[in-house]
Amino acid sequence: ASFCVPRAPYERNAILTSSKDKWIALSTTRDMGTRIAMHNKSSSNSESTQKPKKKKKNNGKKSINDGEEFRADRVLSTRACISRSEASAAIKEKNVAYKLYYDDTDDNDDNDDNDNNIRLTPLRSSKIKIPMNAIIYMDGKPIPQLPPILMAYHKAKNVLSAYDEKHSSKKHLGMMIPERFKKIGMHPVGRLDYDTSGLILFSRNGELTQRLLHPRHEVEKEYVATVCGGSVDVQLLKSKLEENGVETSEGIHFANLSNVQEIDQNETEAIISQHLTLNEEDSKSTNVQSLSGPLTNIRLVVQEGKYRMVRRMLANCGHPVVELQRERHGIVQLNDLKVGSFRDCTVDEIEWANSLLQGSRKK
Repeated sequence: ASFCVPRAPYERNAILTSSKDKWIALSTTRDMGTRIAMHNKSSSNSESTQKPKKKKKNNGKKSINDGEEFRADRVLSTRACISRSEASAAIKEKNVAYKLYYDDTDDNDDNDDNDNNIRLTPLRSSKIKIPMNAIIYMDGKPIPQLPPILMAYHKAKNVLSAYDEKHSSKKHLGMMIPERFKKIGMHPVGRLDYDTSGLILFSRNGELTQRLLHPRHEVEKEYVATVCGGSVDVQLLKSKLEENGVETSEGIHFANLSNVQEIDQNETEAIISQHLTLNEEDSKSTNVQSLSGPLTNIRLVVQEGKYRMVRRMLANCGHPVVELQRERHGIVQLNDLKVGSFRDCTVDEIEWANSLLQGSRKK
């Protein structure tokens, strides 16, 4: 049988489709080229000829949920911070066992070592799937559980908020973080400037990280800035920050002014002396000639995290920042956490984080 193919228009690479007859006329009309008719073997309509949407690339690690089940070698590798091959070898040698059930007594870790009723079963295959939060023993010793979904860290000044820095010899977070945290995908929630200290959150859930950072979710960040530039006109500063906004090279930004406190002369001299002992590279951000008393502590709250935003806002208000520290992110407080130390978030803080994942906007 012969079929009459309609003449294609004179555009280059024109495509005519007929879902009824299941025929496609392809025409390459440069110099009135050859027309080809081909049968569409698929039973679907012409929409099936469209190219499938490309899947988004996942550049980060998949978030690990505590109750989700994975292969035993992956669970052991993640929890014990060993390679998958080492985990498989340990399972093959029957050196690994896990708890079969959970009950109320499981919450008391002190009873685990002395309770003769603990029921363990050896892992006989790496392919067996077990929960990521299963109670696991290797060589008779318990394997630590995963850290909480959210942790607090006190970043020191003059440390880069990056896991790796190939183009600089400066200290970075990758030097401070335990390897097991890296292996399970714990990552900093946003960044703090190199010369800023204070609270930085660590998360192992990508969606939670996005909700903690995006301005749409209105998560507050509280800073204490030590500024120079003379006495602070509180009413004028409050008007600029809260009502009119402060224009910077990144746009107009707003902040809530919480408190302004002038620093006494002795503490001012100590801060200036400490600042001037920094090497030239680290002290160039503030003009040495401007470091004269009195200094003032300004406490303010923002909901954005643009690059050096707080410093630019206060500098454009006539008060360059000498020292800057973040003391709160959402409801998580820095408090007396030592510099360079981690702490698990409290039950209330974890509940708040979970509420963000559920779409609630508790601040």
